[in-house]
Amino acid sequence: MLMVTIFLGLLTLIFATWLLGYIRRWRMPPGPFYWPIIGNITMFGGRTYLTFIDLAQKYGDVFSLKLGMTDVVVLNSLDAVKEALVKKSADFGGRPKTLTSDIVTEGGQDIAFTGNSPTWKLQRKLFVSAVRTYASGRNLETIVHESLEDIIADFTNMEGEPVDLEDYIYKVVYNIICAASFGVRHKMDDSDFQHLLQTNKEGVEILSKGLLADIYPSLAFLPTPAKRACHEMSCNFLKYFKRQVDQHQETFDPDNLRDITDHLIKAQKEAEEEGIQDINSLTDTHLRQTVGDIFGGGTNTTIHTLRWAILYLAAHPEIQEKVAAELDSVVGRDRLPELSDREATPYTEATMHEVMRMGSVTPTSLPHATTVDTTLRGYHIPKGTWIFPNLWALHYDPDIWGDPDTFRPERFLDDNGRPIPKPAALMPFSVGRRACPGEAVAKADMFLLLAGLVQNFRFSIPEGGGPPDLTPDVRGGGFVSMPVPSKIVITCRK
Repeated sequence: MLMVTIFLGLLTLIFATWLLGYIRRWRMPPGPFYWPIIGNITMFGGRTYLTFIDLAQKYGDVFSLKLGMTDVVVLNSLDAVKEALVKKSADFGGRPKTLTSDIVTEGGQDIAFTGNSPTWKLQRKLFVSAVRTYASGRNLETIVHESLEDIIADFTNMEGEPVDLEDYIYKVVYNIICAASFGVRHKMDDSDFQHLLQTNKEGVEILSKGLLADIYPSLAFLPTPAKRACHEMSCNFLKYFKRQVDQHQETFDPDNLRDITDHLIKAQKEAEEEGIQDINSLTDTHLRQTVGDIFGGGTNTTIHTLRWAILYLAAHPEIQEKVAAELDSVVGRDRLPELSDREATPYTEATMHEVMRMGSVTPTSLPHATTVDTTLRGYHIPKGTWIFPNLWALHYDPDIWGDPDTFRPERFLDDNGRPIPKPAALMPFSVGRRACPGEAVAKADMFLLLAGLVQNFRFSIPEGGGPPDLTPDVRGGGFVSMPVPSKIVITCRK
């Protein structure tokens, strides 16, 4: 009888919680039916951003879901995203607190995954200052050119053979960010590089899937295989970052700033000398996590955008030849493209924008969370609600782009081939106070890399292999859009 009583009590509690949730939902945006405890969890598998578009057809551009027992609101239009992330950026500027983010950020001491606080604001300010100062001169250009020369040599040796370029793209981007952050470069067979490469690939899959305890925090104590893998992945990265930061602190010379880490250390010391409020709350862990943000933010987006760029250009040789012709006219063949060439190469810039639109590497951005009870479109949004801005929906909105499934760089140019103002709906780096602070540097990196590669090589689809697969790889889960592994034929431009 006792067991029956307990069982009936649990059922009553579950039903009451579910019913109260439904009553509260009457004031929230509409959405599909959800089950007790599991909610709409089955709608978050696969390419979630496409599921969100289908749901928007029925429930509107702002709708509600339940991820387990957590309220989720999805934004599927430009107006909804701007209202939430720009006009009400303070209300919608938090981050969900999850076990995964806790593990990766050492308890919330980074910039990307941590909620707003005075320490976060200061940390972000130092990040922006260090990156801008370092990238303002020719430092970044020199580093990209050195890495390009390496990859040009690699690609030249593979001419005419169908090759999966994924690891080589990882190499060139890693060498740029490692040189910029730490002043080190890696060869393809370096044990450090191979370890970072494997850890990164595993990390993308782990982070894109998340942990069960992210949805059900009461299960955080369970030693699941996924939790162990997340801990191991995080420890591998943090050991590498700690080693680099410790070496920089030991050899720091304010008169000889070697890389971004040195600029971060200098910015921190200057803030201490100026007596800036809250500077004492920034620990060495915050510094290490800031370096980790630079590393993570500067690699994955650039890697997968560049992979998409090569695949799209191989699939559209007529567009690739227009880019090459423009580069020949402006840059020639005696030097690599420079940042000063961007203004004179509008078609190359437009092609990069079109790659970022169609590739949409972070299709739902990093989830936001409401910091207070607030409203959106007249609906009540409780504090702590997770917010998913569906950037994929914006980038593929036919009312905005006309033919969103067509790869057409000309959409970013006027009739005279000059750039038009960037459409507000193009936001590969998100928007508002939580937008990626390294956007300008990432775009500079991608321009130099894409222009340098097209200047030197022609990329094509292997004969007899059929049309390329341009659907995102399922390895990215619902939160990373990356190409499926594909072989590309490289031909040197004579």
